[in-house]
Amino acid sequence: MSGVSSFKNLQSSHLVNDLIAYLEVELPNFTSSDEFVEILAVKKNENQHSTAFCVYMTNKCASRFCFQRENAQRSSSTVDIGVYKGANLFFTIEAKVLPTPKDSKREEYEYVFGKGGGIERFRKEDHGVNNRNNLLPEGGMIAYVKTQDFNHWFSAINQWVSDASWSEEEKLQIVFFDKIARLKSNHLRKGGSKVALHHFWVYVS
Repeated sequence: MSGVSSFKNLQSSHLVNDLIAYLEVELPNFTSSDEFVEILAVKKNENQHSTAFCVYMTNKCASRFCFQRENAQRSSSTVDIGVYKGANLFFTIEAKVLPTPKDSKREEYEYVFGKGGGIERFRKEDHGVNNRNNLLPEGGMIAYVKTQDFNHWFSAINQWVSDASWSEEEKLQIVFFDKIARLKSNHLRKGGSKVALHHFWVYVS
């Protein structure tokens, strides 16, 4: 029981910091991994990219974390990726392909808002909750970038934040651009609390 007790005493921010550091180290090697090559051999849609991501990350982390696809959230909502420590869902990640695949039912700005809007789902509190429906203070977005560079998407996404009539304070801020991109943003949720989002972008073309 001491292990369980020790885990419950951990601050969620410590777990998130550990996760973010892990992603920074491992994500740059994702597209050269066996998991990426094999799982995306035929289908290359958003769901298949996320499956490859989850398998790769879980295989790499030596049981530190477990990455799971399609995790239940509030009501009938599901988030693309849930990250667990033991049985505890402590971080959720919404995934998007950039550019948004051309489809009559999808809008180019869905990384931010609209039907299927990634950031908006966290703002509406549909995403970003643990197994007991309690709001988590931090969450994530991952983008599988197929065309254009990070600077292009940084400008486009911040323009979409403006188009959504959100506060300037909700625009993305660059942490670094390298083999992968890491950014951060802060958003006001409908209930009045705030959520911090960590954005990871990776070239997959």
